[in-house]
Amino acid sequence: MDEKAIINLIIKKVGHPAFPISKIGDDVAVIPFEKQSLVISSDMLVYSTDVPPGMNYSQIARKSIVMSVSDLSSKGVIPYGVLVSLGITRSMKRSDIESLIDGFSSASNDFGVRIVGGDVNETSELIITCSMFGFSDSIVKRGGAHPNESVVVSGPFGLPASGLKILLESAKADKRFKINALNSLYVPTPPFKLGVELHKSGIPTSSIDSSDGLAVSLYEISEQSGVCIRIDNIPVPDGLVQFAKTNNLVADELVLYGGEEYEIVWTIPDEKFGLANRIAKRMGRRLMPIGRTLSKPTGSVYLTDGGKNKRVERRGWMHLN
Repeated sequence: MDEKAIINLIIKKVGHPAFPISKIGDDVAVIPFEKQSLVISSDMLVYSTDVPPGMNYSQIARKSIVMSVSDLSSKGVIPYGVLVSLGITRSMKRSDIESLIDGFSSASNDFGVRIVGGDVNETSELIITCSMFGFSDSIVKRGGAHPNESVVVSGPFGLPASGLKILLESAKADKRFKINALNSLYVPTPPFKLGVELHKSGIPTSSIDSSDGLAVSLYEISEQSGVCIRIDNIPVPDGLVQFAKTNNLVADELVLYGGEEYEIVWTIPDEKFGLANRIAKRMGRRLMPIGRTLSKPTGSVYLTDGGKNKRVERRGWMHLN
C-alpha cells in the first residue's frame, strides 16, 4: 500500500473528526475556538528517504522546519510555534547533533517560528518530526476553486528533480544550473510571506503546498474543488530545457512529476490577479500563471500541446509507491 492508500484506510476505519474540526485530507488540520482557529501541520523527515546525498545536518534540520512552514503558509497562516521530536542514532557524534540544533535555530530565526518543545528518542536512523501550529480566522482550502479562474504558481518547477538527477544519476549540467538545482534541494525556501499576504487580501480561492510535485498538487485541487485544470504554460526555470536535452530527459516530466518542490499553487479569479501580482512584485516575487480551471471534466488535469489536449498523469512523489 502506498501513502495515499494508507491515509484512505485510516479515514475508512477511524473516520473524519467531528464537525467543526476540519476533515482529514488538506495540508493542515483546523480546530476552531471561540475567537480564532488553531491550525496544525505535522511532517516527518526520515534520513533514508528524505535526505539527498551531500546534505549536512544543519540543512537537514532546516528542511524539516521548511516542510511544515510550507504547509501553513500555503493556507495563508503565519507559523507560530513548533514541537520538534528527534530520533537520534547512537552513531551520531556530538558535533552532528550540535549542527542539527544550529539548523533548527537558524530556521527558527528565518521563519519566525518558536521551538516550544518536543521529544528525543533513540532510533536506527535519523528521524525528525515537526508539529507546527499557527492561528487564523480562516484558511485557503484545496477545495475552493471555481471554473474560469487562473491557475497560478509562486515560481518555476523542476530544479529539485534536476538536482536529484545530478546527484543520483551523474547527469551533466553547466555550473550555474547545477548550483541552482542543488541549492533547491539543500536550502529550500518556501514563499511563506507571500502565501500569507495573498490570503490577507482575500485573493486565492484555493491553494496547496506543492512538495509532492506539480501534477499531484493540481489533481488535488481539481478533485477536491470539482473542476478541470488546463495547463497552458509549463513553469520551466532557466536552463532546464538545455539540461533535459543534454541528458536525454523530458523537460515537462521534470517540471510536472518531480517532488521536493516547495512552491505554492493557487487558483485566483481574473479580477484579482492584478492585485496579486502587485503584492508579489512588492515582495520581490513573480507569480507565474500556468493555466485555467474549467467546469468539465471534473477531477482531471490536461496540458495543451500544439493545439492538442494531452492528459497529465496523476503521479509525483509518494512514499511506499
